[in-house]
Amino acid sequence: MSEPIWLGPRSPSQAEWREMQEIVGSSLGNYHTLEERVEGMVADIVKRPFAIAFGSTGSAIEAALDALGVARSSPAGVPEIIVPSLAPAALGAAAMHSGATVVYADVDAKTLTLRASGAEPCITAATRAIVGVAAHGQPAGLDELAALAARNEIPLLEIVSGGLGGHIGRDPVGRFGRVSVIGLGTHESTVGSGGAICVTNDDSLAKALRLIRNMGRSEPKSDWERMGGVRPLERVGIDSRLSPLQAALAEVRLHRFATTCETLEGVTHAYLRRLAMHPDLVLPAPCADGTVRWSHFAVRLSERFNRDDRDSIIQGLLRHDIAATSVLYVLPAEPAFAATATRADFRIAQRAADRLIALPFSTALSERDIDLICQTLQVMIERQTILR
Repeated sequence: MSEPIWLGPRSPSQAEWREMQEIVGSSLGNYHTLEERVEGMVADIVKRPFAIAFGSTGSAIEAALDALGVARSSPAGVPEIIVPSLAPAALGAAAMHSGATVVYADVDAKTLTLRASGAEPCITAATRAIVGVAAHGQPAGLDELAALAARNEIPLLEIVSGGLGGHIGRDPVGRFGRVSVIGLGTHESTVGSGGAICVTNDDSLAKALRLIRNMGRSEPKSDWERMGGVRPLERVGIDSRLSPLQAALAEVRLHRFATTCETLEGVTHAYLRRLAMHPDLVLPAPCADGTVRWSHFAVRLSERFNRDDRDSIIQGLLRHDIAATSVLYVLPAEPAFAATATRADFRIAQRAADRLIALPFSTALSERDIDLICQTLQVMIERQTILR
């Protein structure tokens, strides 16, 4: 192969770099305006009044858990948060850093997302938050979790790592959590290299999030403060603002959001046409009552394959210069989190994770690229079948 096929998203084009340079140059050093424009664009997509930008998804999740007060002691003693066992690494780290006990719940076998039936048995008097994740952009179950959280007067934290622009019914993904974290690093229509936006309807939570992301300092209110000045530290915070380059690229790509989503939907359908009849592949499930904006195209091998088989197939794809990986982790089974995992039953998550393969997914993929990826994947599956 002449050039590798990367996992995605694609790097900025020369035209995008020029647009970014113009955007940064026109800010005249007031980079907060760049951040504010991106916040406004994401708020418009998810139809929420408050949006707060962060430099990374992990820091945004940490700030959201802090703002929700999950580490404060509960009437039952040590606070707990319910987290899906199959989730991004950033969630696992942020949950551990929150100081609360992390209770892992198993996921649905079809959608690989946490559903109300999985979360409800984990609720106790000590539960301070439920976390729902749109896995690979799949939002199924977020509405159920929102209803469950409301019934039990527990806040829902919604994590959307990709999936921006998806819907459940008439509600956009990002509207279900009391706070929702929209990751910008996994979807080509936004940054593609880090950054996240927290969105909420709650003005007090929005204020807390703005303080936390800026080392506990309030936003500048005058030209003097914008030029520098001294502002008090009102609470313990973190240093995690969106950088000018992140903000500029996000703005450039959000202007083309609808077009990019349409192109990526075409990539999804191209994969589905080529792989739909393969007997050893389970393809991504649609959302029964909504629209999915996939951040990855992840297939699962059939039950006759195991983790070693999956790893061998991924290695075969890599040898042919085709990027492949698994972007979700069974958090309670990972060495970093296993020692503190409590009441964890994650059999469904483990079976799924052992057979997951995320294939290249970006607007840069041509029909020829997709043909080549699918043909190579099928060859690697056949090869592994013979070797077993």
